[in-house]
Amino acid sequence: MSTVEMNAAEPPAPIDWCNFWTESERVREPESECERSLTAIMAPRTIAIVGAGIAGIACALSLAKELTPFVPDLQINIFERHEILSTSGGAINLTPVAQRHLDQLGVLEELDRLGVEGGSDVDAIEVFSSRSGRQLGSIDFTDSSGKGIGGYKGRRVMRIMLSMAMLTTVERTKNVNVVFGKKLIRGEETSDQAILYFQDGTTAKADLVLGCDGVHSATRTKWVAPGSVSEYTGISFVQTVVESKTVKAPIHFRSTALNISRHGSLISSYCDREHEQIFLAAIVQVPENLLSQYRLESGADWRKKATIKRALSEEMRIRFGKSGLPCIREMTSNPADWMMYPVYQVRPGVRWHTERVMLLGDAAHAMPPRDESAAYALDDAILFSRILSKHRHEPPSAAFKAYEDLRRETVNAAFRSSRRMWEKHRDMSFLEGRLKEWTLPFYLRNSREARQAAWEFDATKISIPVPVEEQSSSSTYSFEKGYFSRISL
Repeated sequence: MSTVEMNAAEPPAPIDWCNFWTESERVREPESECERSLTAIMAPRTIAIVGAGIAGIACALSLAKELTPFVPDLQINIFERHEILSTSGGAINLTPVAQRHLDQLGVLEELDRLGVEGGSDVDAIEVFSSRSGRQLGSIDFTDSSGKGIGGYKGRRVMRIMLSMAMLTTVERTKNVNVVFGKKLIRGEETSDQAILYFQDGTTAKADLVLGCDGVHSATRTKWVAPGSVSEYTGISFVQTVVESKTVKAPIHFRSTALNISRHGSLISSYCDREHEQIFLAAIVQVPENLLSQYRLESGADWRKKATIKRALSEEMRIRFGKSGLPCIREMTSNPADWMMYPVYQVRPGVRWHTERVMLLGDAAHAMPPRDESAAYALDDAILFSRILSKHRHEPPSAAFKAYEDLRRETVNAAFRSSRRMWEKHRDMSFLEGRLKEWTLPFYLRNSREARQAAWEFDATKISIPVPVEEQSSSSTYSFEKGYFSRISL
């Protein structure tokens, strides 16, 4: 979600991304006869991706782009456990980084083709005190001239619409196939392949497997790192969508607002181009033993559903119904179709790979969202694909290790930062709440440069780790690790 802006890293030294030397900016020379032979022997020809979410589809698109020039018969199969595209989740915030990477993968064009449902542009997230109604500052996605950071602004879009745009892009990619209704139950590896076993009794074989199946990943818990189950953070999202025309009170934000209180925070944002719908997402503390009272499970009867919806509506009224912002009072006091989504995490230190299986996205490092999981998933996909292409002459495990060496420190730092940030959404005393309001404007001003530096990140222009035999002549790898350790993506 959009709350990365509440806890950005210290500003790094300025980097000129346009002129920074990268392997991708060089003219790609044809492979030598020896290199072609090694590619024919070592490069994966069949890749299985578990999970058709943002991470899985982005990885398939990026792999097709990076590997196909060297492996013309490359085949990528995405296995999704649901029978149809999942409609769960609300609207997500796409920062300039996420939009840049979606554009590079060809998805942004498809998202724009959706018209009104392609999302709402976000120039800034305005931050308000829910108690007093006073604006405390803003998190800007534009520079002083009103242009997007690195050419891209923010966007709020329903997750299902982003998934549809990504799936449409995949359908245009000749060597990528998506198979629904394939729930992974276990996997095994031989000397030359990996075998996936699905609940329906079928199997699949691949040279390489990528686990992109989210925080509750079966690839992680039943294959790569058995026992590494996800854990509840103590924080949940409570979400709904309301029609703008039904709100009688004046709307206090231009596109998106983060309304903070001592009882949690409430994101209010338009999520369509015509501003016909407002997405509401409360970030609140909910004890684990109360989740069953609020969470709607599949198969629940109508009485249970009605009881849960009444309970959530009452909870939102209690927390935000006395807000100093009239439209927040109105929207949280009127009955609405609220849904709860508990936030889970995967502790740092979990094993990321075996010899032929690699975890990416939330499957590897789910954490309380800092800006939105989409950015991390897209970063993972592009960086890993570039590394795998570079290490195509070696066993998959060599690329896995190079990727982990580059990415692990960054993820661990982001996890620590996320934990600190999410503590601010827990219930507070009156004095703690006032202190939060007093100090936030200073923080927003002082961290502006760090946020903008982070949003200029481009995974296609970062120097990537080179194979061992080439590292002696390259110093950019160590520079990159140093940079990543100072900035969260």
